[in-house]
Amino acid sequence: MYNKHKGGVYMEPFLAPYQYHFLKSQGVKLVSARTSSTDTNVINAVRGIVEESIFYQFQHCAKEEMQLVERMNAVKDEREIEQILAELHPFIIPFQTTENQIKKLFPKVKKLKVPDLDHMDTKQITYLTWWDPGTHKKFIVTVRDGKQWGVHGTFHKEAQKGICSICGQHEETGLFLVERKGKEIGTYKKKGNYICSDGEACNQNLTRLDKLDEFLARLSR
Repeated sequence: MYNKHKGGVYMEPFLAPYQYHFLKSQGVKLVSARTSSTDTNVINAVRGIVEESIFYQFQHCAKEEMQLVERMNAVKDEREIEQILAELHPFIIPFQTTENQIKKLFPKVKKLKVPDLDHMDTKQITYLTWWDPGTHKKFIVTVRDGKQWGVHGTFHKEAQKGICSICGQHEETGLFLVERKGKEIGTYKKKGNYICSDGEACNQNLTRLDKLDEFLARLSR
C-alpha cells in the first residue's frame, strides 16, 4: 500500500512507531526553547541539536522521506508540531502480529488471554504488553532480530514513581521479573528490572530502541 504526500510522490510507510514519537519529542524540544528563551543564540543552538538528532536518526532514509521528517526542524509552535505529525501518521509502519502468533510465543501458558488487537492503535506501539489477571503475569511481545519474541513474568507495582528501564522516563513503575533455569539442575534464578506500569505511556515515551534491547537481552541471558 502506498501513501501520497503533498509533493505528489508515492511512498510506502517508513516510520517505526518509536521514530514517530522521537520526531514529536524533537519538535517539543524546539518549541520549548522558543517559548522559554528570547536569546537567539540559545534557540539556534537547540535547533542545531534537533537538526543533528533528526539527521542521525534518519540518515539512511530516501531523499523524499528525509524531506518529510526534516520539516520538524523549523516548527514554531505546538500547532505546527501536530500538523506535521498528522501528515506523517500515514507513513507509520504498524506493529504487526496476530492472536495465533502471540499464542505460539507462549506455548506453556494455558488459557492465555490475548488483547483485542482489532481495537488497538498498532501505529503507536513498538512493543505489545498486557497484564493477564488470570495468570497474574505481565506479558511482553516485540521483535528481535527480525523475529517476534515474547516473555512473561511477575509484576509488582511500586507505590512511588521511578525510572523505567525501557523508556528511561519518570513514570509509575513496577518490578518485572522472569524466572530462568539456573546452571545447576533444579535451580532457578530471577531476572528483571523496573518498567512502566502503563504500557501505552511507555510506548509513547519510547524514542529509541537501545534501552528496550538492553532490557530484553538481560532477560534472555
